[in-house]
Amino acid sequence: MSINFNEKSQGISGNSGSGDLKPGEDALEKAKRTGERTRFVHKPNPLVERDYQIFEYKIEKGDYEHVGDYVLLNKEEPREVTDKKVMNILTLLNGKDDLIDLSSLTKTRLLYTIVPEAQAGDQTKIILKDYDGSGVSKDNAIFTIRKGVLYDKFRPVSD
Repeated sequence: MSINFNEKSQGISGNSGSGDLKPGEDALEKAKRTGERTRFVHKPNPLVERDYQIFEYKIEKGDYEHVGDYVLLNKEEPREVTDKKVMNILTLLNGKDDLIDLSSLTKTRLLYTIVPEAQAGDQTKIILKDYDGSGVSKDNAIFTIRKGVLYDKFRPVSD
């Protein structure tokens, strides 16, 4: 069964719909207010500054459930860049490809490492790194999401 979580935004380009937020409102609150349901939304973590919580819409509950986190390690990164990186991750999670180009803001390449399953526990953990072309890449953030939420193409298929 295929579900279109975001019928209102079909054919509309741009980021994940955060452009019409009310003052002080996050994407989760907007989704509840408008009834527009993207599969994944995010909101700032209320306990940790500049970290984000990732929520997935659960049809059987009719509400969003916390399934992951984006934890910023490089606290010197400009807030605008962090916000746009998180929006890009949500855009990909929602099956879209209209990403925000960050090359003019960062002057770095984004690299990542997927933490081995044995070390990640019940989550898929991805370490995001910045590489400026000189020396070694630097850890930037850790993205974690509950195991099973993402399709893992490397998982062997059992009969």
